[in-house]
Amino acid sequence: MSKSELFKRYVLFFFSVVLQGTAIACITFANIGTTPISSTNYVLSLHSAFTLGDTTFIFNILLIVLQIMFICIGSEKLKDHISKLIMQIPVCFVFSFMIDLSTNVLEFILPDQISYITSWILVVFGTVLLALAVSLSVTANVAMVPGEYFIKVFHPIVKKSFSFVKTFFDIFLVTAAVILSLFLTGFSAIEGVREGTLFAALCTGPTVHFFIPLCAKLIPYLKGSTSVEPVSSDDTQETQENKTEDTVSDNNKD
Repeated sequence: MSKSELFKRYVLFFFSVVLQGTAIACITFANIGTTPISSTNYVLSLHSAFTLGDTTFIFNILLIVLQIMFICIGSEKLKDHISKLIMQIPVCFVFSFMIDLSTNVLEFILPDQISYITSWILVVFGTVLLALAVSLSVTANVAMVPGEYFIKVFHPIVKKSFSFVKTFFDIFLVTAAVILSLFLTGFSAIEGVREGTLFAALCTGPTVHFFIPLCAKLIPYLKGSTSVEPVSSDDTQETQENKTEDTVSDNNKD
């Protein structure tokens, strides 16, 4: 891979991270549930001085630490993962920054109280944007967000498939969000998990599969050639399965 192609792939990847952060903000701002990967972070942000971007950053750094632990526990060598681990740090900054920036923009342009229809428009738009971001990330194929790499490192240790661990991880986060919100509200409300959460979880995956062939048309431009090299769904199955759930399946899609 030439330096020019590598540079363009990294630009595309970080652009996808920007879109993922924006998508998470749109879905969350709708206030009818956020994505599974963001549910626990959102509940914690509601009951602390931290923003959703702050709690997401802390959560992703924790995932990186856990990745290092699991790599050391497993059969792989830490030095083989160093570049992927280091790359996740700027990803954490960009992703968290975009969540807060997009939230601030939405607060500026939209009223404090929005209608239920407006909430659904935000959820649908955010889900489509998240799926596009995931597809661009798969097309770039140079790095992973912390949530994705965590599952990639962890699933061989428990000897379960990537998709199984991903699903379990999402269920765990949503369950944790429900328990936390009940505890922090004195068992009076469930926060962060609603119909929007279910919609994002169910619809992101199929939308990603719609966008993948379209995003594959960018590959010749990345390579600087004229022939189209499609992205194989089989070759990128692990990456897609993780991101389509949050993600954002992921993400933030980490």
